[in-house]
This record gives sequence, C-alpha cells and structure tokens, in this order.
Amino acid sequence: MKTLHVFTVPVTRNGITMFALERADALSRAGISMDFAAGNAVEPSLLREIEARGIRVHRLASRRPGVGYVLELAKLIRKNRYDLVHAHGNSSSLFLEMLAAALGGCGLRVAHCHNTTSLRNRQHRRVLPLFLLSYTAAAACGTDAGRWLFGRGKFTVLPNAVDAGRFRFDPEARKAVRPALGLENALVLGHVGRFNAQKNHAFLLEIFEEVLKRRPDARLLLVGDGYLEEEIRGRAKPLGDRVVFAGSVPDPERFLAAMDVMALPSLYEGFPTVLLEWQAAGLPSLVGDAVTKEAALTDLVRFLPLREGAASWAEALLALDRPDRAKASAGAIESILSAGYGLDRAAETLLHFYAELSRR
Repeated sequence: MKTLHVFTVPVTRNGITMFALERADALSRAGISMDFAAGNAVEPSLLREIEARGIRVHRLASRRPGVGYVLELAKLIRKNRYDLVHAHGNSSSLFLEMLAAALGGCGLRVAHCHNTTSLRNRQHRRVLPLFLLSYTAAAACGTDAGRWLFGRGKFTVLPNAVDAGRFRFDPEARKAVRPALGLENALVLGHVGRFNAQKNHAFLLEIFEEVLKRRPDARLLLVGDGYLEEEIRGRAKPLGDRVVFAGSVPDPERFLAAMDVMALPSLYEGFPTVLLEWQAAGLPSLVGDAVTKEAALTDLVRFLPLREGAASWAEALLALDRPDRAKASAGAIESILSAGYGLDRAAETLLHFYAELSRR
C-alpha cells in the first residue's frame, strides 16, 4: 500500500509530525510505504532525518489561498497513484486535502483531527458541512478531539504514543545538563512546546513571576521554538537569566531530567504527547482544564482551571509532591505501556485501521 501523509501545520518536532514519523518503521515492515507532503515550513534538521529514513517529502504551494495548493496536491496524488491519503490537521480546513485527494483519484481519504478547537472558528463552521461529506474515514487523537471535529459521526481513535523508555529518568543527564545551563541549585520549572498562541507562554511567564515571589531560587526552562519565540523573549527580558531558552532540541529527555516541576497552561489541546513524556520522566505536572483528562495516566498530573490566575497556579506548582524520580518514572512507564500508549501498540492500531480500510 502506498500512503501519503499530508500535514496542515509546519513539519517540525511537533505532535502531528512525530505521529507519522514514529510509525514509519512499523508501516514499512508491514509493506506500507509512506511519503510526506507539506504546504508549510519544514524544519531543515528534521527534513534530513526524515529523508534518511527513506521517506520522500514533497514541498507544496502555500495552503493559502488554497486553489493552487489543492490543484498541486491533486496532481501529486494522481501522478504517484497513492492508495491512501492521510491528512493531519485540527479543523474543517482539512476539506482542502480531502478535495485534493478526491480530485487526484484516491478512494481512501483519512481526515485525522489532532486538537479540540480552532483559532478560526468562523471559517471552521462555514466549511464544516462540506468537510463532513469529503472524507471516507475519520480519525482522532482522542475522544474529545473526535467529537470536536466529527460530532456524532463515526471516528476511530488513533492514540498518540511515546517511546516511553526513552524518557526514563536519567540522573547522569541531570548532573550534566543542570550545571551546563546554570541551574545547579535551582528549582526548575519546565515546559516543552511550540511558541504559539495555543501554548499560552505569556501566562506561563506570569505564573513564573509569581513563583519567584515565593521561591527566588526558581528558574524557568523552556524547550521549543516557534513564531512567538521572539515576543516571549522580549517579555522575559526583565527576568534576565532566570528564564532559559533552550530552543528546539533532538534530545528533550535529557532536558526533562534537569527539570523539577512542569506546567501546561495551554488554551486548548487534542491529546498532548508531551504530558505522556513528562510522566515517563517522573515529573509532577500542573495542567490546565483545557487539556483532556485522557492523558493523565498517573497521579503525577494535577489539573487547575486557567481562570484561577497566575498566583494560584504558582502556589499549586510549589505544592506539587516531588516524588523519588526514578521510582515515579518506572511506575509511569509501566502505566503508559499497559494503557496502550507505547509506540508498538500504537503502530499496531494504525496498521489495523489501514487494513480495515483496504478491505472496504
């Protein structure tokens, strides 16, 4: 089977891209080839990694205004005769990819929702009736995401997953990373995620300012990049070296080892893979009420509404139990694997999904 995965977001080390990339080897062993197509930016270092795994990446015209993009994508699909087109996104704008797949002659068209809302809700509602007629199969990262996009329609949950063992707490990494970043004796509040509106970094800085009032030895370690990074750097400038920007890194597990507590005050989320990673690392985490409780697999996770404000978030973060990291990590990894969120089980679920579609 020849498949094309189409990304409606930049191809970076985000959850959507990694969903496909982390399952590539399992699909290949099952005789399923995978190409990528993107109408947005592609991270150069990740592009090299993708191509090294034998995956072709087709660069397309910008998704906006849409007509040229749809025609180019349809031409690509027709030329390569893909058996299945699997489009990844967050809203009814996936209609563009479904239309292109239909014009390209592909009978198996998967619309995969990875989030629980859209920043363009008016556009989403306008296009939704057409979108709901355009796909042949629906998938979502979780139940909440599926209900958000497909309503009462049928969809299959293809769970996000992690290489849980990779994130096992490593005390040696902690000893190396903390002094390298000037964090030897600090209480390190951490966050891993793209600098975009969804992740709510501005509120995270407010929280950290409140934490500093109570714990002057605290430091904020931010891993990731994105279009709002410079704006957040500007806001953080008065805090000096107490906020550390690590950028996008290929080894986030080492940085997690250096952290002490985590905060996820996102405005919305589908199924945050990072929360699984944080649990696997044995990290206590405070999470906003916009995050699905499906991702809380251990008692390391606590929820707090965003409306409670920065001061309440700071107090709750400092009140989190800080367990023995090694024991907490080992227990969380066992919980993640038994719940089916390991990569092997997730790959099996995707393979079964494709097999069912091919028999239609």
